Amino acid sequence: METVYRVVRIDEQMYGCEELPAGQPVLCDVTLADAAGNTHILPYPDKELTRLGIDEGDTVALAADGTLKKA
Repeated sequence: METVYRVVRIDEQMYGCEELPAGQPVLCDVTLADAAGNTHILPYPDKELTRLGIDEGDTVALAADGTLKKA
């Protein structure tokens, strides 16, 4: 089952002085809002957001497995 959301914000996670562990993707915090205005923050790989063409203001579907796709 998929839930539809609007992408409110996309913020790259801050890693401070620490480097990202080898092999770990750069993650963004994606703030999603449902039709009732409830928000949910989902960590998601930046590279995958770019590949899918997901930007702030887009409508997306969140699958039960945690993957996003443009709606």
